This record gives sequence, structure tokens and C-alpha cells, in this order.
Amino acid sequence: MTWTRNRVLALGGLSAGALALALAVFSALGAPDRGVSAAKAADATISSQTVAIGGAQVTIRVLPSGTCFTVTDSGGTAHACPQTTDADDIGFALTPNGVGGLAGPDIHAVIVRLTRKGTVWARLRNGAFYAAVPEGYRARRVVKVLQDGSRSGFAA
Repeated sequence: MTWTRNRVLALGGLSAGALALALAVFSALGAPDRGVSAAKAADATISSQTVAIGGAQVTIRVLPSGTCFTVTDSGGTAHACPQTTDADDIGFALTPNGVGGLAGPDIHAVIVRLTRKGTVWARLRNGAFYAAVPEGYRARRVVKVLQDGSRSGFAA
């Protein structure tokens, strides 16, 4: 008698579990979409802009965690995510053939100082800049020029 009662209880519990599982699956299948997933929500906050400057492209991505950019030219790609993106800041990355990056609205010009006493002025467009580095030269310093004429240099 005890053996039969244990078997009936086990089968009853198994049946109840299967029924609960089936109800959960059917209710989930028939439920309306509850909105976007977390991944889709994160993607929705990302804006991207590609700026073509000469033979190069600077792709700017505004993420929830900050702004990043990728410089692409015939020599390859370079990527950076500057810590600050204030109006008087620049962020730059070096490819084998050039220097490109972001320039805030208060930036008047970007100068790239080269080895062997060379200098190249970057072209600014839509918050991005790019300067091609001639063959045989390397970038050694990047200088930002503000609207008031003041300058600050950074080692490349």
C-alpha cells in the first residue's frame, strides 16, 4: 500500500510540474512584446557620424559611456576614446599615413609637427580633423590652436 501511494504521489507531482511548465510556455508565447531588450536599448542610444576628409574617414560614435572615434586611411585604422570631449579639447589617433581625430567647437586649427622639421596643417570638418603625413616623415607632436590664438601641444 505504501509503495502504491508513493508512486501515485510521484506521478501526481510530475504531472502537476508538467502542467505548470506547459502553462508558463503558452502564456509566454501569447504575451505581447514588453519593449526592447537591454542590448537594443543600448544600441538605440548610440549615434554615429562618418566625416570624409581627403582620402581618410573619421567615424565618430557617441556612446552612453562617452565618445569614441576611428580614423581610417590607406595605411590602416586607428581607434581612440578620449577621456574628455570639452569644447576646447582634441582627441587624436595615429595611422601609418596620418593623424586624425575629434576637435571641439572652440578649436581653430590643428597642426601636426613632423620629424625632420616638417609641419602639416590638419583639415577640420564637422568636429573631426585629419592630416596626411608625407612618406618618410612621422608625426612627433600634435598642436591645438584655440579661437583666441593660444596653443597646446601633445606628444604623438
